[in-house]
Amino acid sequence: MDGPSPEPGAPEPGTPKSGTPDAVDRAAVEAFLYREARLLDDGRYEDWLALFDEDGLYWIPGLPGQTDRFGAVSIVHEDRTVLRMRVRRLGHPRAWSLMPLPRSSHLLGNIAVAAAGDGTVEAVAALQVALYRAGDRTRYDGRQTMRLRPNGGDFRIVLKRIDLIDCDGVQGVMPVPI
Repeated sequence: MDGPSPEPGAPEPGTPKSGTPDAVDRAAVEAFLYREARLLDDGRYEDWLALFDEDGLYWIPGLPGQTDRFGAVSIVHEDRTVLRMRVRRLGHPRAWSLMPLPRSSHLLGNIAVAAAGDGTVEAVAALQVALYRAGDRTRYDGRQTMRLRPNGGDFRIVLKRIDLIDCDGVQGVMPVPI
């Protein structure tokens, strides 16, 4: 270990000090990430969608380290318009192929928060999602990167990117957002 451990409640190394133009409220960002995951676990997809900014994007790349959203196949690449259609379908009473709706449990850890140069905040976390539906269990593991735009004491999602550790493997249908 390099150097002494930070005091409990002390900012992570590299986190701007409060009062600077790039100050990041780490606790507020973490609370937002946990709330976003809880909305998915509770099946509150309309409320989850409302967290996205108008230019928000939900992206799960299909290749390790993928940087080009258009030059390679993605597992999921949905802007807010497509996400809205997905959420409507999830809530439709005649969406028989989705019955019963899956149940999920999100686990976030190892969260790193930093100000980005464009006025947004980037939060990166280890992610595990357990999904259960009609006797089948699926697990997704990887890293979640969220680009958040401050919005009146809260945040709006500009980008939710999930890098699955097995993104280049065979993926089944993802009936709900993870």
